[in-house]
Amino acid sequence: MQQFEHRKNYDQQIYSSDYENPKVAYEFYFKLFGLVSAGMDSYQRAGPIKQDVSGQKLRRVYCQLISTLLWFFAIRSFVLMFIWDPQLQLMMGDITGLWNDYRMYYLMPMLYFSLQTAITSSSFLSKERDLTWLVPFISVKQMQMNGHRSHYYNIKKYTVRITIGIFVSICFVVALTGVVSYQYYITARTKMTDEEFFYWLPWLIIHCLWIFYVAGITAFPLAYFNLVAVVFTKRFAQVCREIEDLADSDPGPPGSKNAALTTLYYEHNEVCELVDESNMFWQTYTFFTYITYIPCNCYVLYNLFFAKFDEILGPFTWGTFFFTIIFLAILSVSAADVAAEAHAPYTALHTLSLLQLPIDLEVNMSTFLHRVRGPTIGYSCLDLFVLTNASISNTIAAVASYFLIVADFSRSTVGRQTQTTAAPPTVSAVPDLVANLTTTAMSLMSSETTGSI
Repeated sequence: MQQFEHRKNYDQQIYSSDYENPKVAYEFYFKLFGLVSAGMDSYQRAGPIKQDVSGQKLRRVYCQLISTLLWFFAIRSFVLMFIWDPQLQLMMGDITGLWNDYRMYYLMPMLYFSLQTAITSSSFLSKERDLTWLVPFISVKQMQMNGHRSHYYNIKKYTVRITIGIFVSICFVVALTGVVSYQYYITARTKMTDEEFFYWLPWLIIHCLWIFYVAGITAFPLAYFNLVAVVFTKRFAQVCREIEDLADSDPGPPGSKNAALTTLYYEHNEVCELVDESNMFWQTYTFFTYITYIPCNCYVLYNLFFAKFDEILGPFTWGTFFFTIIFLAILSVSAADVAAEAHAPYTALHTLSLLQLPIDLEVNMSTFLHRVRGPTIGYSCLDLFVLTNASISNTIAAVASYFLIVADFSRSTVGRQTQTTAAPPTVSAVPDLVANLTTTAMSLMSSETTGSI
């Protein structure tokens, strides 16, 4: 009986007014696309009475099936690069050879997108139970400590942004699924016999499902990450404004600012802890997004200059190029804003540190200054480096420099081939190019690590 009362009191602490269910609208879409199976349901089932979890287990199986589908297409895209028999390609569901002879120009971006979404799905499934994807709207650490929740983390304050993000994501999913599915259907219907189309019809359904899940797993996590980053950015900005206002105000009598300084110290520390808790979840997502989208963007950029386009390859390449640019820009800028605002109050803190303070507050101020000017606060890529404005500019410079080198080398190679054999460059060199691009992306990550340290 005593144990029951203890558990009941603990649950009442968790579900106090400060920790009510945030009802994140993205949770429904995460469940729809197989990213999470339980969400807040896992905490709502807390209690001494055993609850029925059969529905949760079924959703877990559903998520695992979607993850398996994504991994299957990622492996399949890689294997298809080495299969040149048209009949075997059709048996494996690949009809890119019916579009034109440039199969690799389609398969390579498909591989990157399949790999990124498969890793994202697996990452969400493996980390959903600790609810770190809900930070800052719900913090398990603060629930366990029964800490105070700031009203800045109330998700109702961001209803308009959430509505816009969900609307844009839905439009993206519907448009991409419709266009790609229609292209697959038209190609199969016009370039296959009735018997071949009948046998290939299951592959058409599987491709439509794959495109649907790839589009959803691409759009909704990015929109939600942008929301989380905006919440942290605004909270850091609010703390920074209060610190600057305190520094610009009249000095007043000795000790008049001690209470305000102590409050701001703990508020900034709270946001830093929440960012660190959130980064535990998002660092895998950001790293593998960079490691797949940067080579993909470089690859299609190379094709834009040197490939021969038709009515299918042209829109596909241009669309992939602009999509990867926009995707990386939203991800990078959202994360960089968090780091920029976290370190913004350094000048004001330095001014306040010159005041006559008690010894305990001087220790806090010293810690505060060290935190602001010390290791970068923000979202990282597997703890290798933190995404900042400097890392974005260095990434752009490194990719641009490498592309210019590759472009100059390729143009020289094409010129020599034209003079000797008068033959256009073949696609056989594409895998080597992709390997070099991927190696460059990894080197870029390593160089950023050194710079941040």
